[in-house]
Amino acid sequence: MADTADVVVIGAGAVGCSVAYYLSKQGASVVLVEREAIGSGASAHATGFLSLLGSEFSDGDSFEFGLAAYNEFSTLVPVLEAATNIDLMCQRKPSLRLALDDDEVVTVQESMAWQQKYVPIRWIDADEVRQIEPRLTQRARGAVYEEESTQLDSYRLTLALAQAAEKQNARLLLRTVTDLIAADGRVSGVQTAGGDIRCDTVVLAAGTWSAPFERTIGYPIPVKPLKGERLLLRFNGPPLPALISSPKRGHMISRLDGLLSVGSTGGRDYDTESLFWGDDFDRQPTESAKMELLQRAVDVLPELENAELVQQLAGSRPLSPDRMPIIGPPPGWEGIVLATGHTTKGIHLGPLTGRIIAEYLSSGCKETPQIMKPFLPGRFSSLAQDFYASSRMVEE
Repeated sequence: MADTADVVVIGAGAVGCSVAYYLSKQGASVVLVEREAIGSGASAHATGFLSLLGSEFSDGDSFEFGLAAYNEFSTLVPVLEAATNIDLMCQRKPSLRLALDDDEVVTVQESMAWQQKYVPIRWIDADEVRQIEPRLTQRARGAVYEEESTQLDSYRLTLALAQAAEKQNARLLLRTVTDLIAADGRVSGVQTAGGDIRCDTVVLAAGTWSAPFERTIGYPIPVKPLKGERLLLRFNGPPLPALISSPKRGHMISRLDGLLSVGSTGGRDYDTESLFWGDDFDRQPTESAKMELLQRAVDVLPELENAELVQQLAGSRPLSPDRMPIIGPPPGWEGIVLATGHTTKGIHLGPLTGRIIAEYLSSGCKETPQIMKPFLPGRFSSLAQDFYASSRMVEE
């Protein structure tokens, strides 16, 4: 006899675990299916920087979703820590969107012009930047200053979401999903290496492994693996007093474990021939990325010339053609909801994605929430899918 559940969630990254957490919190019977381990994909090597000021968000629906997702963490973090006893290493500090040359000044100030409609930010000059952190390079031209931003440990967040879901009676199965059970425009379960699981709804939150399921539903799931690498460094000196990022150089964050995270590489750092090679290639740290990231770090904080390299991380992020998440049912199908394509913002957007999907399913899918509408899969029936152009816009 086939296993059964109300909902099967494919993928135990931050997005899938968030879906399982919020659904099980509502009392749904949830099976979370993962082919490797909790957080073994993009969530394992993500920075956990909940930044609103980079290129990943655009004016309008995109930024509003990012802001709502940011606000989700103020209540979620203490609840998860209390439920699981996992320290999420969450820190809230001011952030600096740093400009080191004329091009970056233009980039960050153009973005600030519309971002300040949503969040309290201001431009500060080079002297003010170095009052905040005197060790920063003399090349700094200025920065956009934000009173508060947040960073946490991405793997611990994912693990806490999974554990909290299990405490609410969700089940985790480490199995490979080989196909969807589908007929006549309806998905009614999944086939796995360990047997079928029948359900009312499948939530596809498989990140970079989402696209192969389009062969069953006959509708595009436009997600490609975008390689990213970052470094963890140890250096002598007090932690940085702000969470720092720059359009050309990525992030620089002093974590609560004492290590400094720098990175990340993105589409701009790889030639088009090797950009979407996929899983095996993407998990391999490269010497070229290491040297590039070390140089960027020294450009921002010259004292890092003597830092110790502790770890180099590499992996794929699920890139969508417009860098926005894909959330909702594919046109013409019932019993399946997509939750993928979050690009570099899966940690940031995962919990809100989980909550709105849980609310959508609990309502019987009768009405699409307004906040979900801009991210429905149907937008790709007419939208050009230029992954190369999209990848070049990714800073992290």
